[in-house]
Amino acid sequence: MYRTTTLALMLSLGLVATVQAKAQKDTVQMDSFTPVSEQIRRVETAMGSEDYSEIGLEDKSRVQQALNRIRIKMNGREKVDELAPQERNDLFNEQEIVNTIMTRAQADSRMICRRERLTGSNMPTSVCLTVAQRRKAQEESRRALTDQQRISR
Repeated sequence: MYRTTTLALMLSLGLVATVQAKAQKDTVQMDSFTPVSEQIRRVETAMGSEDYSEIGLEDKSRVQQALNRIRIKMNGREKVDELAPQERNDLFNEQEIVNTIMTRAQADSRMICRRERLTGSNMPTSVCLTVAQRRKAQEESRRALTDQQRISR
């Protein structure tokens, strides 16, 4: 009995640690400490990764434009500290645009899986969708319902 309880406790702690490690996946953010060229490279590679798969074309172009403005403002300099105060302020504003879009895109790209039973079946199946896909499906079903109610009147 003691062994079984200990084994179950150890397994559950291992699962909790795995879930905790997965939950701590960091968002790609720009800051004032690391070299700007490295940050830009990190953002550009992250935009192509699966963690940011739900980023739209409009948001991608806004991020690219902000990154290009940052490159122009840096003009070959590596650190933000090398800029004049007004340029630094403009750079922080551009970084904030990038951070906001990337944070929202990562939140929309998060995968959510649910166990659902199809109508007439007792066998559950896993249905995995991103947050953005779930939101889109919910909006489409609401629109279809309101259209149906409008037609039936």
